[in-house]
Amino acid sequence: MSLPDPAHDNSTDQSKLTNGSVHHPLRTLCQSLHEKIESFLQEDFQEERLRSVQSQCRHSLSIIQEALDRYPIPTLSFSYNGGKDCLVLLLLYLSLLSTHPHLPPSLPAIHIPCPDPFLAVDRFVHTSSIRYHLNLTHQPPAPSSPTSMKSAFSAYLASPAGQPIEAIFVGTRRTDPHGARLSKFDLTDRGWPGFMRVHPVLEWRYGEVWAFLRWMGEEWCELYDEGYTSLGGVGDTRRNPRLRVVDAEGGERWLPAWRLESDEAERDGRS
Repeated sequence: MSLPDPAHDNSTDQSKLTNGSVHHPLRTLCQSLHEKIESFLQEDFQEERLRSVQSQCRHSLSIIQEALDRYPIPTLSFSYNGGKDCLVLLLLYLSLLSTHPHLPPSLPAIHIPCPDPFLAVDRFVHTSSIRYHLNLTHQPPAPSSPTSMKSAFSAYLASPAGQPIEAIFVGTRRTDPHGARLSKFDLTDRGWPGFMRVHPVLEWRYGEVWAFLRWMGEEWCELYDEGYTSLGGVGDTRRNPRLRVVDAEGGERWLPAWRLESDEAERDGRS
């Protein structure tokens, strides 16, 4: 899947005068996504999975709305790594902002990469953060350990971009590591920097994530088209062996991530 061609970047003024009124690119994007998701929710699908996705969307939107009722937008941030789950969450979040009365030019977000990121992931994070108007703060690459993640969030919250932040949207799902005991709103644990973690897509299943993204037609990281189903670093991530196809001559190819049938096999490509 090709990446979007960015029309502007976060260093430019994202509002301009058009026909004597202020044009707000973020609001225009939010309105477009809102209309698309409303259309999806109103469809009378015969396929059971799409009906379950509709139910998941409504549940996630209610959690996001609850967060918006609790916290002003400048105090809300978004944990963004370019993966499929946070992309679902981001699309839903943006759709609810379409009528928000105090929409800023861009939205606070934090990116904590792994120590050895794929170039394709870095590229997608960059282009998609521009497309979705994220004011992305990049923390230094961090090993996948609680100590390093604590340090990354501490540094973010101590920075000018992070000082007003009270809550952070996180795209964790129940089947992810450490996801089993989470709830929709969770304060950070003792010893961590203090903020509320908001988990709107916690109950989504792997197949539902892909059913939604494919229906929406938004761009995703190209590695998902090459047999990767869960993205980490170069050293601990490989193509999912369940998506390997060998032809009669012994040649191999890899099916895209959305062709995986078993939700439980999502992390078979991770070590």
